[in-house]
Amino acid sequence: MKKLLLVCLWIGLFSASSAYAAHAKLVKSTPEDGSVAGTPPSAFVLEFTEPVTLHEAFIKKDNDKETALHKLPHSDVKTITIPAPSLTAGNYVLDWSVFTHDSIVLHGRIRFSVSSESVAAAPAAQ
Repeated sequence: MKKLLLVCLWIGLFSASSAYAAHAKLVKSTPEDGSVAGTPPSAFVLEFTEPVTLHEAFIKKDNDKETALHKLPHSDVKTITIPAPSLTAGNYVLDWSVFTHDSIVLHGRIRFSVSSESVAAAPAAQ
């Protein structure tokens, strides 16, 4: 009886972790979280492990109010490109949410900065 209970518990735990692992996950963003750039991005790119549908996205600079981003793509894709508004030097937070194929809502936040100084060019190879 104890063996049967242990087997049932093991199957339940394995099934739950497998189901969780099957959900979409953000694998890469441009700009990257915590990045600093000399020029503002022209777009935000979110790459996922499986197709998702963008629900909403907001941008916030320093202590300003959050602003909703418009012209959002609504396709079911692995890579989402969101046009960026005109950005000036400062610290930003991009908040986003997507729907997965199994109707789960994923939320994320990417923090990045735009420097007032241009990024120095890489030294030429000799």
